[in-house]
Amino acid sequence: MSCAAIIRNLGNAGIRALRVALWPRRRPTRAARVCVYRIGAIGDLVCATPAILAICRAYPDAHLTLLTTPGNYSRSHHAENLLAGVNWIDEILTYELDEVRSIEGRLALGRKLRARKFDLWFDLVLDRASFTRMIRDMLLARLLRVKWAFGWRFEHLRFAARAEAEVKEFPDEVERLAAVLHSCGIKEATSFPPFASELQNHADREIFRRLEKVRRPIVAIAPGARRSCNLWPAERFAAVCAYLAARGFAVFLIGGGDDRPECDRLNSLAGNLGTNLAGKLSLRESGALLRQCDLLICVDSGPQHLAAAVGTRCVAIFSQRNQRRRWYPHGTQHLVLEGSVECHTCLLDSCPYDNRCIKQITVEQVLAAARTSLAANSPQRDRILQSAAAMIPE
Repeated sequence: MSCAAIIRNLGNAGIRALRVALWPRRRPTRAARVCVYRIGAIGDLVCATPAILAICRAYPDAHLTLLTTPGNYSRSHHAENLLAGVNWIDEILTYELDEVRSIEGRLALGRKLRARKFDLWFDLVLDRASFTRMIRDMLLARLLRVKWAFGWRFEHLRFAARAEAEVKEFPDEVERLAAVLHSCGIKEATSFPPFASELQNHADREIFRRLEKVRRPIVAIAPGARRSCNLWPAERFAAVCAYLAARGFAVFLIGGGDDRPECDRLNSLAGNLGTNLAGKLSLRESGALLRQCDLLICVDSGPQHLAAAVGTRCVAIFSQRNQRRRWYPHGTQHLVLEGSVECHTCLLDSCPYDNRCIKQITVEQVLAAARTSLAANSPQRDRILQSAAAMIPE
């Protein structure tokens, strides 16, 4: 057994011992009020939705509260934008980090949570959560007088990340959270919830009326990423966009408001053959658009997880920042293109070597992967079988 495995096992043994000491009984089969704690950006939340839905199904009569924070992405209320109004979450509580930096702010949030008298608390921790943070959060849950809590698992060993990536495959985030819940008896936590059905209310908007008239294959391109190390050159995205649009595809560029200038530049390089919607769509509207698309071409970012959630295939261009597979789009239908460098699994936000791993991926490789995905048999996209081979030659 490796040193990393020994440390991980010891850490998880300590976490289990403390959790049992704080909540010695088995998981209750009934509860009136349940809290699910999940933090992070768009992709973090989307990947957690199958687990949240599984908890909801395990406690169908409970009032379910989602507690979240955008963390360092202040004022980005992704949870409300994506999940407000769905019938499987009763309440969304979002707090900002600035609100809990002071003792007074923490006490105020604690009083708010304690007043809700949660019976159960599920902490869907991120894979990179530290051991000390998990211990802290367990103690906080106990101070809130939660009757039973679960979810903490120690997985992140930064010093061993590179070595482990060379000898093992990691589950993607949906699979990882499903395994955590499975260990307490909650199963079938890998299916995305039906939140996309809420998006049909937007069908009368002009963009969706235009999409309904499109009789060509539709491809979305999402070039933006939160971390600079995950960016693929705009010139290459432009080449992909121009190639597809020139051969009859309807190409839409999507992303947040911060991505719009780069998407404008990309579209200009592509001869303005695409339609730039970056910053013009809400998360729900982006999901509705992706649901109508035959393919999304993207980097490691929120849109790839949103596409996976609504059933759209992805060609995802990855750097080697993370452990292999950890943040791939969930599902076997997607194609992931990834370079190979000796400095892989660096866990850095910005690359000191000019993003050389992701720059190993060529335009030709992306177009080849797009052809494979577009030609795949899909009952919702039968027209692709006749058109893709002609539009993207071998």
